[in-house]
Amino acid sequence: MDVIIVPFDYKEESKFSVIPICIGDIDSDGNPIHREWVEHGVVPVADPLRKIAQRLLNDVWRVSELTERTVHSLSRRHGANLGDDPSLRVLKQAHWYAEDLRVGGRRARRKTEVELFSESLETLEDQFDLVSRLVATDTLDRLMEELDRQGMHDIREMVPMMLRECDAREFVSKFGKSRNTLSQRFYRGMRRAAAATGITW
Repeated sequence: MDVIIVPFDYKEESKFSVIPICIGDIDSDGNPIHREWVEHGVVPVADPLRKIAQRLLNDVWRVSELTERTVHSLSRRHGANLGDDPSLRVLKQAHWYAEDLRVGGRRARRKTEVELFSESLETLEDQFDLVSRLVATDTLDRLMEELDRQGMHDIREMVPMMLRECDAREFVSKFGKSRNTLSQRFYRGMRRAAAATGITW
């Protein structure tokens, strides 16, 4: 079994400040993984994956454990079908696994999940609270599809930015509006999409 290391050009002596992400290229069933999940799913979100490991597991060095489990699972279930945004799928799956590891397993995590959108979003700086609720449920895909259907493409663009932990300045720079305006638009758009998909807000 070979190990794929992210970044691909990682050398211990020259990149000592970067925590490498190591992923075995053979899954637990003995099948080779589809490397596209690493190239297009892991590489663009390597830093957010490290942050998930640090924040939820209190150990950034567990990012390899978390990411390998994520990649193996996605590769086994979806093969080379990466979907529209493989990095978003990797982040979502990694967050689930981190929550499982943090609380002692999937069953324990499910007992502690809270209802999506139980609190209103006041500013985009509250993004992680929203992210944890989005990622802890199966509603994200439905919401993204509904945002597309209703033509709220700017709101749809904001969701992966939040999952990548962009700060408020990046939102303002990208969309050219004030933080308060963006917050209100995002909240109203997500509320509308949630209502259309039957999600309780």
